[in-house]
Amino acid sequence: MTGAPGASPVAGRAVLAIGDWTSYVRRGGQNEVDACRDAVQWTGPEVGQEDGYEMRTVVIVGHDYCNGFDRFAKLSVGTRVTLSTVRGTWTYEVYANHVAPGRGAPAAGLYWGDLTLQSCVGPDTGFSYLVRV
Repeated sequence: MTGAPGASPVAGRAVLAIGDWTSYVRRGGQNEVDACRDAVQWTGPEVGQEDGYEMRTVVIVGHDYCNGFDRFAKLSVGTRVTLSTVRGTWTYEVYANHVAPGRGAPAAGLYWGDLTLQSCVGPDTGFSYLVRV
């Protein structure tokens, strides 16, 4: 599924799309991230119920060496991303990026906006911050 253009949510699975790149999204922890199959919703509310002003941020992560997840940390400001579930499709726009020193750096205080995408960047950890449009 990862990288398959035009994917749609099936069997209750969410789909993240950045341009013509797509990936299923599953909730999980480090084991799911390490499996390198899907993007992983690390924390946050159900998609569509996020509210960055209330610090209810959906956080999706992936290793930089898996399935194109390296793009998460370095999306250009203005890039549009869609997240589809069986409940609907939401569009987000990148408004900022941040790189924290160290891989697997503690992310406390580094999740912002409605959606944060996270992946390593070389020896560091990068974040793209998005707001729902």
